Amino acid sequence: MNCSELERLLPVYADGEFDPGECAETELHLHDCRSCRQKVEELLAFRALVRSAATVTPAPAALRSRVQRTIARQRSIDNLRRFAAYSAVAAGLAMVATAGYVAKDGRQPPRPFELVVDAVDKHARALPLEVTPAAGDVESWFRGKVDFNVRAPVFDAPGAPRLQGARLANVGDREAAYFVYGEESSPRRMTLLLFPGQDLDIPEAENRVLVANEKGYNVALWRKQGIVYSLVSDLDERDVRQLVAQVAGR
Repeated sequence: MNCSELERLLPVYADGEFDPGECAETELHLHDCRSCRQKVEELLAFRALVRSAATVTPAPAALRSRVQRTIARQRSIDNLRRFAAYSAVAAGLAMVATAGYVAKDGRQPPRPFELVVDAVDKHARALPLEVTPAAGDVESWFRGKVDFNVRAPVFDAPGAPRLQGARLANVGDREAAYFVYGEESSPRRMTLLLFPGQDLDIPEAENRVLVANEKGYNVALWRKQGIVYSLVSDLDERDVRQLVAQVAGR
Protein backbone atom coordinates (compact mmCIF):
# COMPACT_ATOMS: atom_id res chain seq x y z
CA MET A 1 0.00 0.00 0.00
CA ASN A 2 1.44 3.37 -1.05
CA CYS A 3 0.50 6.94 -0.08
CA SER A 4 -1.78 7.57 -3.07
CA GLU A 5 -3.72 4.36 -2.42
CA LEU A 6 -4.08 5.11 1.27
CA GLU A 7 -4.88 8.82 1.12
CA ARG A 8 -8.50 8.42 0.02
CA LEU A 9 -9.06 5.77 2.69
CA LEU A 10 -7.63 7.71 5.64
CA PRO A 11 -11.01 9.19 6.70
CA VAL A 12 -12.47 5.66 6.79
CA TYR A 13 -9.53 4.43 8.85
CA ALA A 14 -9.82 7.38 11.24
CA ASP A 15 -13.51 6.54 11.75
CA GLY A 16 -12.54 3.02 12.86
CA GLU A 17 -14.30 1.29 9.96
CA PHE A 18 -11.40 -0.92 8.80
CA ASP A 19 -11.44 -4.62 9.62
CA PRO A 20 -8.47 -6.04 11.59
CA GLY A 21 -6.57 -7.09 8.46
CA GLU A 22 -6.97 -3.67 6.83
CA CYS A 23 -5.97 -1.95 10.09
CA ALA A 24 -2.77 -3.98 10.31
CA GLU A 25 -1.76 -3.13 6.75
CA THR A 26 -2.55 0.56 7.27
CA GLU A 27 -0.72 0.82 10.58
CA LEU A 28 2.33 -0.82 9.03
CA HIS A 29 2.37 1.93 6.40
CA LEU A 30 1.76 4.68 8.97
CA HIS A 31 4.68 3.43 11.06
CA ASP A 32 7.06 4.21 8.20
CA CYS A 33 5.31 7.23 6.64
CA ARG A 34 5.40 10.50 8.56
CA SER A 35 3.26 12.35 6.01
CA CYS A 36 0.31 9.92 6.19
CA ARG A 37 0.68 9.64 9.95
CA GLN A 38 0.37 13.41 10.29
CA LYS A 39 -2.76 13.42 8.13
CA VAL A 40 -4.36 10.79 10.37
CA GLU A 41 -3.48 12.81 13.48
CA GLU A 42 -5.09 15.90 11.95
CA LEU A 43 -8.24 13.93 11.08
CA LEU A 44 -8.49 12.52 14.59
CA ALA A 45 -7.98 15.96 16.13
CA PHE A 46 -10.69 17.46 13.90
CA ARG A 47 -13.14 14.70 14.78
CA ALA A 48 -12.43 15.14 18.49
CA LEU A 49 -13.09 18.87 18.18
CA VAL A 50 -16.38 18.30 16.36
CA ARG A 51 -17.52 15.73 18.93
CA SER A 52 -16.68 18.01 21.85
CA ALA A 53 -18.65 20.90 20.37
CA ALA A 54 -21.60 18.93 18.99
CA THR A 55 -24.95 18.68 20.74
CA VAL A 56 -26.23 15.10 20.77
CA THR A 57 -29.86 14.79 19.68
CA PRO A 58 -31.24 11.24 19.45
CA ALA A 59 -32.57 10.41 16.00
CA PRO A 60 -36.23 9.33 15.69
CA ALA A 61 -36.63 5.54 15.78
CA ALA A 62 -38.01 5.43 12.22
CA LEU A 63 -35.01 7.37 10.89
CA ARG A 64 -32.52 5.16 12.77
CA SER A 65 -34.16 2.04 11.38
CA ARG A 66 -34.10 3.41 7.82
CA VAL A 67 -30.45 4.41 8.07
CA GLN A 68 -29.49 1.01 9.51
CA ARG A 69 -31.27 -0.77 6.66
CA THR A 70 -29.51 1.43 4.12
CA ILE A 71 -26.09 0.76 5.70
CA ALA A 72 -26.77 -2.99 5.81
CA ARG A 73 -27.84 -2.98 2.15
CA GLN A 74 -24.71 -1.07 1.07
CA ARG A 75 -22.46 -3.38 3.09
CA SER A 76 -24.13 -6.32 1.42
CA ILE A 77 -23.44 -4.84 -2.02
CA ASP A 78 -19.82 -4.07 -1.09
CA ASN A 79 -19.29 -7.56 0.35
CA LEU A 80 -20.66 -9.23 -2.75
CA ARG A 81 -18.55 -7.01 -5.03
CA ARG A 82 -15.39 -7.86 -3.08
CA PHE A 83 -16.33 -11.51 -3.07
CA ALA A 84 -16.97 -11.40 -6.82
CA ALA A 85 -13.42 -10.10 -7.31
CA TYR A 86 -12.09 -12.87 -5.07
CA SER A 87 -14.07 -15.45 -7.03
CA ALA A 88 -12.77 -14.15 -10.34
CA VAL A 89 -9.18 -14.65 -9.19
CA ALA A 90 -9.98 -18.07 -7.72
CA ALA A 91 -11.92 -19.23 -10.79
CA GLY A 92 -8.80 -20.30 -12.66
CA LEU A 93 -7.58 -22.31 -9.68
CA ALA A 94 -11.01 -23.85 -9.13
CA MET A 95 -11.50 -24.83 -12.77
CA VAL A 96 -9.68 -28.15 -12.47
CA ALA A 97 -11.42 -29.01 -9.18
CA THR A 98 -14.90 -28.29 -10.55
CA ALA A 99 -14.45 -29.86 -13.98
CA GLY A 100 -15.59 -33.28 -12.78
CA TYR A 101 -18.71 -31.83 -11.20
CA VAL A 102 -19.65 -29.84 -14.29
CA ALA A 103 -19.06 -32.78 -16.59
CA LYS A 104 -21.22 -35.01 -14.45
CA ASP A 105 -24.50 -33.10 -14.81
CA GLY A 106 -23.71 -30.27 -17.24
CA ARG A 107 -24.42 -27.52 -14.69
CA GLN A 108 -22.14 -25.00 -13.03
CA PRO A 109 -21.97 -24.95 -9.20
CA PRO A 110 -24.20 -22.25 -7.66
CA ARG A 111 -22.65 -18.83 -7.14
CA PRO A 112 -22.55 -17.09 -3.72
CA PHE A 113 -25.43 -14.75 -4.55
CA GLU A 114 -27.59 -17.70 -5.61
CA LEU A 115 -26.82 -19.40 -2.29
CA VAL A 116 -27.87 -16.23 -0.42
CA VAL A 117 -31.18 -16.01 -2.27
CA ASP A 118 -31.90 -19.72 -1.80
CA ALA A 119 -31.16 -19.57 1.95
CA VAL A 120 -33.45 -16.56 2.44
CA ASP A 121 -36.22 -18.23 0.44
CA LYS A 122 -36.11 -21.32 2.66
CA HIS A 123 -36.01 -19.17 5.80
CA ALA A 124 -39.03 -17.12 4.72
CA ARG A 125 -41.04 -20.26 3.88
CA ALA A 126 -40.56 -21.60 7.43
CA LEU A 127 -40.24 -25.21 6.32
CA PRO A 128 -41.80 -27.73 8.75
CA LEU A 129 -39.44 -29.66 11.03
CA GLU A 130 -38.93 -33.41 10.67
CA VAL A 131 -37.04 -34.01 13.92
CA THR A 132 -36.74 -32.15 17.25
CA PRO A 133 -34.40 -32.55 20.23
CA ALA A 134 -37.34 -33.89 22.23
CA ALA A 135 -37.70 -36.77 19.75
CA GLY A 136 -34.07 -37.88 20.02
CA ASP A 137 -30.57 -37.03 18.89
CA VAL A 138 -30.90 -34.65 15.94
CA GLU A 139 -27.43 -35.31 14.50
CA SER A 140 -27.86 -39.09 14.42
CA TRP A 141 -31.22 -38.65 12.66
CA PHE A 142 -29.32 -37.55 9.54
CA ARG A 143 -27.18 -40.71 9.35
CA GLY A 144 -28.02 -42.61 6.20
CA LYS A 145 -30.07 -39.69 4.89
CA VAL A 146 -27.17 -37.51 3.68
CA ASP A 147 -23.69 -38.50 2.51
CA PHE A 148 -21.75 -36.17 4.84
CA ASN A 149 -21.21 -35.96 8.58
CA VAL A 150 -23.76 -33.60 10.15
CA ARG A 151 -22.79 -31.63 13.25
CA ALA A 152 -25.41 -29.27 14.69
CA PRO A 153 -23.64 -26.07 15.81
CA VAL A 154 -24.31 -24.97 19.37
CA PHE A 155 -24.49 -21.25 20.11
CA ASP A 156 -23.63 -21.07 23.79
CA ALA A 157 -23.42 -17.32 24.45
CA PRO A 158 -25.93 -15.90 26.97
CA GLY A 159 -29.26 -15.35 25.22
CA ALA A 160 -28.16 -17.21 22.08
CA PRO A 161 -30.89 -19.09 20.17
CA ARG A 162 -31.31 -22.79 20.91
CA LEU A 163 -31.83 -25.63 18.47
CA GLN A 164 -35.55 -26.18 17.86
CA GLY A 165 -35.33 -28.92 15.24
CA ALA A 166 -34.15 -29.93 11.79
CA ARG A 167 -35.16 -31.44 8.47
CA LEU A 168 -33.80 -32.52 5.12
CA ALA A 169 -33.50 -29.87 2.43
CA ASN A 170 -31.58 -29.27 -0.76
CA VAL A 171 -29.42 -26.60 -2.35
CA GLY A 172 -29.71 -27.13 -6.10
CA ASP A 173 -29.05 -30.85 -6.53
CA ARG A 174 -27.16 -31.15 -3.23
CA GLU A 175 -28.66 -32.72 -0.15
CA ALA A 176 -28.58 -30.39 2.85
CA ALA A 177 -29.25 -30.44 6.58
CA TYR A 178 -31.59 -27.63 7.62
CA PHE A 179 -31.60 -26.44 11.26
CA VAL A 180 -33.94 -24.01 13.01
CA TYR A 181 -32.89 -22.09 16.12
CA GLY A 182 -34.98 -19.88 18.36
CA GLU A 183 -36.60 -19.39 21.73
CA GLU A 184 -40.02 -20.65 22.74
CA SER A 185 -40.88 -17.27 24.23
CA SER A 186 -40.02 -15.36 21.06
CA PRO A 187 -41.26 -15.58 17.45
CA ARG A 188 -37.78 -14.71 16.18
CA ARG A 189 -35.89 -17.59 14.65
CA MET A 190 -32.66 -18.35 12.82
CA THR A 191 -32.07 -20.98 10.16
CA LEU A 192 -28.88 -22.74 9.14
CA LEU A 193 -28.16 -24.86 6.05
CA LEU A 194 -25.24 -27.32 5.89
CA PHE A 195 -24.25 -28.95 2.62
CA PRO A 196 -21.14 -30.21 0.77
CA GLY A 197 -19.32 -27.40 -1.02
CA GLN A 198 -15.72 -28.35 -1.63
CA ASP A 199 -16.03 -27.08 -5.21
CA LEU A 200 -17.68 -23.76 -4.34
CA ASP A 201 -15.92 -20.40 -4.19
CA ILE A 202 -16.71 -19.87 -0.51
CA PRO A 203 -13.87 -18.77 1.81
CA GLU A 204 -12.76 -20.93 4.70
CA ALA A 205 -14.10 -19.60 8.02
CA GLU A 206 -10.63 -18.97 9.41
CA ASN A 207 -10.01 -16.45 6.62
CA ARG A 208 -13.31 -14.67 6.02
CA VAL A 209 -17.05 -14.96 6.47
CA LEU A 210 -19.23 -13.43 3.78
CA VAL A 211 -22.20 -11.49 5.18
CA ALA A 212 -24.87 -10.21 2.81
CA ASN A 213 -28.31 -8.64 3.26
CA GLU A 214 -31.23 -9.93 1.22
CA LYS A 215 -34.89 -8.97 1.70
CA GLY A 216 -34.17 -7.56 5.15
CA TYR A 217 -32.32 -10.65 6.41
CA ASN A 218 -28.61 -10.95 7.11
CA VAL A 219 -27.03 -14.05 5.58
CA ALA A 220 -23.62 -15.39 6.61
CA LEU A 221 -21.77 -17.80 4.31
CA TRP A 222 -18.62 -19.69 5.23
CA ARG A 223 -16.98 -23.04 4.61
CA LYS A 224 -15.27 -25.41 7.01
CA GLN A 225 -13.65 -28.72 6.07
CA GLY A 226 -15.56 -28.91 2.79
CA ILE A 227 -18.99 -28.12 4.32
CA VAL A 228 -20.72 -24.84 3.50
CA TYR A 229 -22.70 -23.11 6.25
CA SER A 230 -25.45 -20.66 5.31
CA LEU A 231 -27.02 -18.83 8.27
CA VAL A 232 -30.06 -16.55 7.95
CA SER A 233 -31.37 -14.22 10.65
CA ASP A 234 -33.05 -10.88 11.21
CA LEU A 235 -30.37 -10.02 13.77
CA ASP A 236 -28.07 -7.13 12.86
CA GLU A 237 -24.74 -7.86 11.18
CA ARG A 238 -22.68 -7.46 14.36
CA ASP A 239 -24.77 -10.02 16.25
CA VAL A 240 -24.69 -12.42 13.29
CA ARG A 241 -20.90 -12.22 13.13
CA GLN A 242 -20.67 -12.87 16.88
CA LEU A 243 -22.81 -15.98 16.53
CA VAL A 244 -20.76 -17.19 13.57
CA ALA A 245 -17.53 -16.63 15.48
CA GLN A 246 -18.72 -19.11 18.11
CA VAL A 247 -18.82 -21.99 15.64
CA ALA A 248 -16.71 -21.00 12.62
CA GLY A 249 -13.36 -21.39 14.36
CA ARG A 250 -14.11 -24.67 16.17
